[in-house]
Amino acid sequence: MRRIVPVLSACLSMLWLAAWPSTATAWGGIGHRVIAAIAEQEMDPATRAAALALLEPGTESLSAVSMWADEVREFDRSYGWSVPLHWVNFEPGQCQYEPARECPAGRCVVGAIEHYARVLGDHTQPQAARREALKFVIHFVGDVHQPLHAGFARDRGGNDFQINFERSGWNLHSVWDSLIFNSLTREWEAHLARLQPSLDAARSELSAAPAEPTALGIEARQWAEESCRIVQQDNFYPPRHLITRSYLDTQRPVADRRLQLAGLRLAALLEAALKP
Repeated sequence: MRRIVPVLSACLSMLWLAAWPSTATAWGGIGHRVIAAIAEQEMDPATRAAALALLEPGTESLSAVSMWADEVREFDRSYGWSVPLHWVNFEPGQCQYEPARECPAGRCVVGAIEHYARVLGDHTQPQAARREALKFVIHFVGDVHQPLHAGFARDRGGNDFQINFERSGWNLHSVWDSLIFNSLTREWEAHLARLQPSLDAARSELSAAPAEPTALGIEARQWAEESCRIVQQDNFYPPRHLITRSYLDTQRPVADRRLQLAGLRLAALLEAALKP
């Protein structure tokens, strides 16, 4: 099956759209492009060539398609079914992923990664299906590493938690999507360069972690639980709905490490899925 479910009823679509706005994006363009670029530089040249060969002719990098999953749901109404695949909701106080509870019918970001990783890794699938799967995987691995994409349904992943920053109105989700990076620079290449010196520490963090499950894409459950635990830390939700640059400076290293881990893990997933 090319997609996780067939076309959904109008009623269910409206419920999903009410749960989260269609404009909510994880990391924004900066974060997704940085993640894809880290993955690309980590991949074996043959694997990178195989990934680019799956994409549309003329595509020069994985970063170029890293926002496709957001763009297609925004501008192609036939992809409305994909909206709820960008996040997973946990209950406050617990971060234990249970598929039947957090991801019924596989319709969350964890289920999406597991599904599309399998499609990508199945070399008997049509090229069009594997191309779509590759673009979804690139984006969804980024999504699941954004803490508020594994947050709470009650505030729609921080979209309903209003923030005052230097007399401007934000919401907590947009702070983590964009402000946390844009407050330094809007050039994603500059952020990629900024993260290079500490990539070895991120690699060491992964190598020191317990071995992850080997089923293709199944490790996304662990990634979602990590994001959930970040959201539930003290002061992640700022008191009095007010943040200063001190909040951004304190939380930016957390966001930086999530980008690095996402890029390294995406590279490993693509290596496993695209190997002959």
